[in-house]
Amino acid sequence: MPLLVLSSAGLQSGLLLNSICVATFYIACAAIYGLYPGTGMSPVLELRQSVLAAMAAFAFAIIANFFLATLSLSELTVFCVASVVASLLVPLARLTTRRLCSRTSWWGENAIIVGSGPQGRAIYRYYSRAPQRGLRPIGVVDFAKTASAQDSLDLAGIPYLGSVQRLERLRRKTQARWSIVAPGGCETIDMNEVLSHAGNFSNVLILPSQMQLPSLWSGSRECAGAMGIHLKDHLHNHPARAAKRFVDICISALALGVLSPFILVFILLLKLRDPGPAFYGQTRVGKDGKPFKAWKFRTMVIDADQVLEEYLENDPDMRQEWIEYQKLQNDPRIISGIGSFLRKSSLDELPQLWNVLKGDMSLVGPRPCMTSQTSLYGNVLPLYQRVRPGITGLWQVSGRNKTTYDQRVRFDSYYVTNWSPWLDIYILIHTLKTIALREGAY
Repeated sequence: MPLLVLSSAGLQSGLLLNSICVATFYIACAAIYGLYPGTGMSPVLELRQSVLAAMAAFAFAIIANFFLATLSLSELTVFCVASVVASLLVPLARLTTRRLCSRTSWWGENAIIVGSGPQGRAIYRYYSRAPQRGLRPIGVVDFAKTASAQDSLDLAGIPYLGSVQRLERLRRKTQARWSIVAPGGCETIDMNEVLSHAGNFSNVLILPSQMQLPSLWSGSRECAGAMGIHLKDHLHNHPARAAKRFVDICISALALGVLSPFILVFILLLKLRDPGPAFYGQTRVGKDGKPFKAWKFRTMVIDADQVLEEYLENDPDMRQEWIEYQKLQNDPRIISGIGSFLRKSSLDELPQLWNVLKGDMSLVGPRPCMTSQTSLYGNVLPLYQRVRPGITGLWQVSGRNKTTYDQRVRFDSYYVTNWSPWLDIYILIHTLKTIALREGAY
């Protein structure tokens, strides 16, 4: 019997054989791409590896049919369509499974944090809030057993497990497989001592102190007998950047055509509610520091600046909120009804599709900042200016108005230093979720 033959007589058996073949190939490819168990893997990297594993599984199935059986054009078409569908569904299935399993007590692998400084505490809190990543921090050990370290950790609500000398005993007691060394902010550190006690852990992750290095596409490399961190800047990948611009043009042109009836309706409603121009253009800073006019639906009253100043003058608390976030939750300038709807749904930014088509902006990138806000970026401003600002970005899908401007700057810095097409895809997927659930916009 030929392998993987789809025929009218044995359609069901052929489908079953092909399904088993593809599933087997996927399991093997997923293992090769490091998806099992995938503990602590970045969701952006997991997205890439999941898509590549699914595509590779169908590619192997096509090759098997071609060499070991017969492969018709219709069968090839089915395989290609199924591979595209699987590339969409597999990452979604993994994400859903992670979130469901993370609610159980058996999910994840125990981890011990080495280092009670700010970096170690931040790592503990991060993984405690993100159990779907597969790491469950059970506490922190310090490089020196001091009462002050224990007191400070107790105040922060982080379990203090003692000194680094207790690592082996703690590993056996808790069956921890991971040890995360976070030296940032610690006064003294003897890495030889740490490694001597952490050597029996299945996995030891050492963080490079407080340096804000790109993390998604970096790797270790031997250099003259010492370990070095190899950083790869994907912004120098010209084909990838050309593909990004091609996608920007295609999607923005298509979206403007499809959404034009809705845009006309919004224009009419805005003019009926508050006479004046339907669009509002504001000068923003773009790539290489070049200014451009970013367009939005006008969702504020005509004399918005005067209204804002009077409002802040009479309310010190709101002025502090404006200084910290550069936004107000209860903004008196918003046109009631249609203006509030457009802002909360993020549809007020639809006209920026024209900016994308022109090349001023991209679909994904740092949020375009005003010229008066460039000083808030400090020495990170050159990073911001390396790419086109975007309609959506990490800031928009990571809390948006719930984050401070300093956090927004860090999101922009992370995006630029870790950029790749996969990061853009990840952000676009989460943007759809953010818009659907109306998260973080006001």
